[in-house]
Amino acid sequence: MSGDETPIEDLLDTLPENWDAQLPRRSPGMLGISVINWRALTKDEAPEIWTELGEWVDWFIRRYNLPTRKIPPCWYKHGALVEELSALHAAWLVSFDNLDAGYGPIGWHERLAVAIPRLAGWYNGECHNGHTELPQGSDHYEPRDWPDWIASSHAE
Repeated sequence: MSGDETPIEDLLDTLPENWDAQLPRRSPGMLGISVINWRALTKDEAPEIWTELGEWVDWFIRRYNLPTRKIPPCWYKHGALVEELSALHAAWLVSFDNLDAGYGPIGWHERLAVAIPRLAGWYNGECHNGHTELPQGSDHYEPRDWPDWIASSHAE
């Protein structure tokens, strides 16, 4: 170790108490990609986060021609689907980051292949609490309650 390097232990000792409680709920990682902690999402952050994920899910469903039995129009009301789709979105973003060496897209498709059966497990083709709404034949489907839904964090 050269004379101008500080041991990591000394650096850690300089952190204020409870420093990790002050971390943002949505912060860019090393590659600049934000991973969402849905349990910590605030009402102020919710509209932007839900809108971003909703736009990506809409693209993802159309791009990969996924049927509603895999990802229903009410996906956002199914917590496990939200978590899985959010994780896929983050992995997709990272796979196209400028710092990636070029293996990201194939790695993302490998993750997708593992995730598709899980999606089917999180949603078995029907809603048990009566909120299923089927698309009305447009390229972009936005459920009637979407604007109200994204106004809250639903962090429970």
